[in-house]
Amino acid sequence: MKDNSPAHQTVFEELVTATKILLNEGIMDTFGHISARDPQDPQSFFLAQKLAPSLITVDDIQRFNLDGETSDNRPSYLERYIHSEIYKARPDVQCVLHTHSPAVLPYCFVDTPLRPVTHMGAFIGEKVPVYEIRDKNGDETDLFGGSPGICADIAESLGNQTVVLMARHGVVNVGNSVREVVFRAFYLEQEAAALTAGLRIGNIKYLSPGEIRTAGKLVGAQIDRGWNHWSQRLREAGLA
Repeated sequence: MKDNSPAHQTVFEELVTATKILLNEGIMDTFGHISARDPQDPQSFFLAQKLAPSLITVDDIQRFNLDGETSDNRPSYLERYIHSEIYKARPDVQCVLHTHSPAVLPYCFVDTPLRPVTHMGAFIGEKVPVYEIRDKNGDETDLFGGSPGICADIAESLGNQTVVLMARHGVVNVGNSVREVVFRAFYLEQEAAALTAGLRIGNIKYLSPGEIRTAGKLVGAQIDRGWNHWSQRLREAGLA
């Protein structure tokens, strides 16, 4: 996408860097994608064209409206409606990420809810909601977020929270910036791994509502430290 606006260039570069970080940290796989709302037009958002994430550059970014439509004739992700419907339902959200985050994935198909167990997971809230596609669409779907109707239901399940799981499919993270979403995705993966390990050892002592509120504010102020650390890891790996 050609755009000389400094604000847009910053967004495009952050989307590319975020994709590289998520791949390098083992959170995003071949089928993940991250988008950002246009800072100059809240009725639009940016998402890369349909490519393997490791190949994405700033020139691959497409603009979409909140119906998930674009005038760009390059191939687009079918799951772009996950992004569009969340932006439509949540004016506060500035970034949406869809992944199949490995440690989180088991909580998409078990009865045990994903709840915060350390201060780094306080942003999760009391528990992560799960969107169950079978509720309206039966048990013969492809489990995909490939239509506006299904994705509107995903947005409804998300509500005002920061994460929603898609039953037997994957994870959706949202936030106020690209950096915040990357931070949350990393620590959601870590929190899921910690909870799984803890369940093998003994009874879990989850964060209290007060700890969720207070720790969430403290940890949420450290986003740039995470971004700077993961960006340095990219440089050291020759991926920046």
